[in-house]
Amino acid sequence: MSEDKKTIFTAPVVLKSIWYGFIAGMISGMVKIGWENIFPPRTPERNAINPPQHMAQQLGFPDDLIFSTVYYNGQPVMPFTLFLHFSFAIVFSILFILLIQKCKQVGIGQGAIYGLALWVIWHVVLMPAFGTVPAPWDQPFEEHFSEILGHAIWGWSIAATAFFLIAKQKKQTLSNF
Repeated sequence: MSEDKKTIFTAPVVLKSIWYGFIAGMISGMVKIGWENIFPPRTPERNAINPPQHMAQQLGFPDDLIFSTVYYNGQPVMPFTLFLHFSFAIVFSILFILLIQKCKQVGIGQGAIYGLALWVIWHVVLMPAFGTVPAPWDQPFEEHFSEILGHAIWGWSIAATAFFLIAKQKKQTLSNF
């Protein structure tokens, strides 16, 4: 798609953005989980109920759903928490791809700035405002360190995946940043 042609959100643009966003969300969600295994953002006490689980409680989801556990290879897995984690990654990956169709500046810093902006929106503004997490100044440095760098890498992985998929598309429906 040429740079001078304005992108219109036609059905093919939206559908391909959803598909590519799903792929980028799954990959970036795995990147973020991997990052949090290397640099856990919360202490075990604070992670007994993590922010997505607490937000689900605030929204009225039942605890038996939120904390349901299955076992894979002898290890506990919480499917609802994973569903929330990957849903968040998918939704914001779709949004990234749609936004870069209209505003290429969203891709500055190869997606890292996008990830940092989402950290500010969610971890500094929204979740403290809703009482999901403590105020930013009441959170430990280690949590900020993990979440800031984790969101930058997460945003980069969204952009890297999106860039590759858009560059390799057979029918030029989407434009790259």
